[in-house]
Amino acid sequence: MLLLLIVDHCIMSPEVIIMTTHAKVTKTQQKIKEAFIYLIHTKGFERLTISDITKYAHINRSTFYAHYQDKFDLIQFFEQKSIQALQDIITNRLAAAMVSPENGPETMVTYDAIRKMLHYIGDNFDLLRALIGPGGDPHFVDEMKKILRSIIDADLYQVKGNTKMTTVIPDNYAHEIVVGDIANIVTFWLSQDNPESPDEVADIIMKTRFMSPYELLGIAETNGSVR
Repeated sequence: MLLLLIVDHCIMSPEVIIMTTHAKVTKTQQKIKEAFIYLIHTKGFERLTISDITKYAHINRSTFYAHYQDKFDLIQFFEQKSIQALQDIITNRLAAAMVSPENGPETMVTYDAIRKMLHYIGDNFDLLRALIGPGGDPHFVDEMKKILRSIIDADLYQVKGNTKMTTVIPDNYAHEIVVGDIANIVTFWLSQDNPESPDEVADIIMKTRFMSPYELLGIAETNGSVR
């Protein structure tokens, strides 16, 4: 029996060996990811150590260092991967999707770019909650906002030939309102114990794009009249 196992191992094709190695690497990376998420919530990034990660993931230090240089390399890997994925998704003309439908917000359809972005976040909810939460990296939201602004500016240029928004208020404030509102809704969603579905959050984002602060306060809804 032992001889057969040795023979089988010796005649394994290079493709099988590569697949087996890849599976082991993937399993190890998943363990490290799960440990990272747990420790971000329980200890915070500043306090967690490599020893914490290896202990929770049930791996040795040499295995960790075979994948990442240190904990800063680890969080940067997760952040860059998430940012790139979001950038790839929302490149589909996010700003163009913000054009108000003819019949007003009550009949609008949630646009595909927003929905896909939120579905990615929903599929990676625990990781992104860890990155954005109080124990994570405070600069991660800033990176998300930079990408949102660059995509919106690119679409504005296509539509208008420039990246200027309204002239009623300074342009940098207008940009911050649009970009910041979206980022704030996503951040709030990630903080919820019983979060809504991605589609529900997409509806919220799109509806608020066409509502004034006066409407958000619900004053006009009081007794069916405006006071």
